[in-house]
Amino acid sequence: MGISDQIRHRRHASRFCGALALVFVITLITPLMSPSAKSSSLPPVKSEITIAMIVLDEAMLSPLLRTDGTINRKRFPGFAALADTSTWYRNMLGTSQRTTEAVPSILDGQWPSLTKYPILRDHPNNLFTYMQGKKDLNVYQSVTKLCPKGVCTNAGPLYLRLVDRQVQRFEEFIKASASSTTPTLHFTHLLLPHRPWGLAPDLRIAPDLVQFTDKRSERLVDRRRDNYQSMLRQYVATDTLLLEFINKLKASSNWDNTMLIVTADHGITFVPGESYRDKINVNNPGTLEDIYRVPLFIKYPQQNKSSVSDCPALSIDILATIIATNGVKSGWTTDGVNLRRTCPQRTSRRIQWPYSTTQISTNFTAVLERVRYYDNWIDANGDVDDIYRVGLSGRLLGKKAPTKAPANVSVSWKLNGPEGYQNIGTGRLAPVPTRASGTLQTQSNLCERCEGLIAVNGRFVGVLPELAGMTPDVGPLPFSSSLMSRYMSPGKNTVELWVADWTSGKPVFSRSESPS
Repeated sequence: MGISDQIRHRRHASRFCGALALVFVITLITPLMSPSAKSSSLPPVKSEITIAMIVLDEAMLSPLLRTDGTINRKRFPGFAALADTSTWYRNMLGTSQRTTEAVPSILDGQWPSLTKYPILRDHPNNLFTYMQGKKDLNVYQSVTKLCPKGVCTNAGPLYLRLVDRQVQRFEEFIKASASSTTPTLHFTHLLLPHRPWGLAPDLRIAPDLVQFTDKRSERLVDRRRDNYQSMLRQYVATDTLLLEFINKLKASSNWDNTMLIVTADHGITFVPGESYRDKINVNNPGTLEDIYRVPLFIKYPQQNKSSVSDCPALSIDILATIIATNGVKSGWTTDGVNLRRTCPQRTSRRIQWPYSTTQISTNFTAVLERVRYYDNWIDANGDVDDIYRVGLSGRLLGKKAPTKAPANVSVSWKLNGPEGYQNIGTGRLAPVPTRASGTLQTQSNLCERCEGLIAVNGRFVGVLPELAGMTPDVGPLPFSSSLMSRYMSPGKNTVELWVADWTSGKPVFSRSESPS
């Protein structure tokens, strides 16, 4: 099967088996404020530079932020460290919500086209062909094939989707970037924090990523919030690797002379009832902000101070900016502009998908609205532990369960994958449950202020809001809970379900029977 046939075939795969979703968008926007990054503050162009470029996948901008619009340093120290020494283009939009168009658009600086495949033949003028013969190339492509054969010998296979392999690729990228001794282009497209969401913040990984499917309605707020929590966990894990990358690059002799770019092809939305990104609903503009607002940080060579730009940047601007900073002309033009010297005057941005278009004219204020939206679910100003703290019982996570409590003979439960709690490991990519799932049943009506708590080895690590107001007639009720896995020890573990009744304002505990 030829590569074009492979791509056609794989476009029909499920979202968990592929890296893509089939919708198309191009975007423009009006800046609210004048740009604060001035060209006079930037160092002069140099040609003998190293370029390190990271393209993340399904990476929204809004989860990185506090409600005041700054990077949440407690939760994302890696992105905060990056912002401290780079130019943050916070009014940035991607061009498509589909990887096969979004990544080529980044690499060739052209508006996406549905008639083109993500292969070299359809994108002959791109970042890799530009750098060919000018620098050493260390390239990893997850989905695209835009680098000429023999030039990018370690480009990697198409659709390498395993989460653990993405972590390993990032580690390889870190080592190569810090140790290179000649001007090099280091490029990696990582399928992080892309689904499936199995990584814990400490980079351990769930042993059953897609074994137990969630059968709850996509319109259910609790399901979408659970998924948002899982994405945040994996985003924090990605940030852990980013911080390691920045620290090691700073400690090397390459830091000052490196142009560092961190961006993403597209984001994802968690609005209940809406497609995550497969289908575009222009009648729900918040979802557009989620899907197309992505990070863009550029550390220019010799830059050592932070800068913030509100220029209406697009992902098609990245290549033009790289070419200008490298100081060697390409011989061909792009659709983007050099952000290093130009603030594009875009009063609106066109977004396009199969097979329609519309116009967006929002700015960074729209990002803050999305931060506040998800702040209603998960504290945007909190630390990593606050990702898990939902409902009335979230404040109890990390605390020990009572040593004595009455038995709750009414509530019973079934836990999926109980064996996973008996084989927990330590170190990166070691197994650890990151999300509990199963079913709940009750023989009597539960109070509206009753919630479930999962305890591992006598410590609360997860909340089950599903118990609130539950009645016997609902039958087995599916549940899901993100787990504060840092409290889970190697070896065998005891898992319990507790019921907390908050009717009086203080929790009254009872303990359910062991899971079936």
